[in-house]
Amino acid sequence: MSNPRRCLLFVPGARPERFAKALASRADQVCIDLEDAVGPDDKASAREAALDFILSASNNTDKLNELGLRINNITTKLGQTDLQRIVERNARPAFVMLPKIENAADVLLAEKILADTDIALIALLESPHAVFESRNIAAASKRVQALMFGGFDYAVAARVKPNEQGWMWPRAQIAAAAAEAGIGAIDAPMIDVVNIVGVTRETELVIGLGFTAKSAIHPAQVAAIQNAFLPTVDEFARATRVLDALAHSTSMAIQVDGKMVDRPIEMAAQRVAALAKSGLRQ
Repeated sequence: MSNPRRCLLFVPGARPERFAKALASRADQVCIDLEDAVGPDDKASAREAALDFILSASNNTDKLNELGLRINNITTKLGQTDLQRIVERNARPAFVMLPKIENAADVLLAEKILADTDIALIALLESPHAVFESRNIAAASKRVQALMFGGFDYAVAARVKPNEQGWMWPRAQIAAAAAEAGIGAIDAPMIDVVNIVGVTRETELVIGLGFTAKSAIHPAQVAAIQNAFLPTVDEFARATRVLDALAHSTSMAIQVDGKMVDRPIEMAAQRVAALAKSGLRQ
């Protein structure tokens, strides 16, 4: 994709009638969920319905988002079958999300099954151990496109409340590990789907921690999340002045608006400019 990924929208794997609606949303990524959103008796039928849709959607060159699949735990027979069926049916989702990843070995197991494909991976970290292993997980394979924080499972495992205080440390660790590896960091969804002010505030919080995207569980959340990642008019103007000054200077030490500009400031300005291609904050 040419635009930065800011919002990943989940759609239940047991509700195939919602797949097309999710894909028609403005979410940067859409993820059909075969794990938590599907009961034990419906796993096989949901998997095949999801793969049917992925195969049909692959012919749609006008879609504005990436379509992926959250499989079941890769360390289980069910999760391994999910990946094997992707390969057998020659389906090519843009990414596969791996839930409950605990270490690099889990990622490598998925990579082995997908060896003859170029499918990217998103590793979902949902336990204290996974957070401690986040650096190794991020670096386990070039297929790993992003780390995602599984906040609610983490809260149970870590005996913390699923709130800003309880999630501050794991969020910071995951964002730092992703930044070190040069990959994305996706935050957990907000389950209060009607609280648009709340999802905006939570998105602003995780942006400050270094996250590059936030997940959503309802299309109504998408616009607020994407908007929160966009630079303001003032931020874009400042970044433009910085980049223009650097482009017209032969000196290694320059000032813009009375402030020194060094390499980190230049990189921050470049990121603002990249985000601004999607628009400015409303």
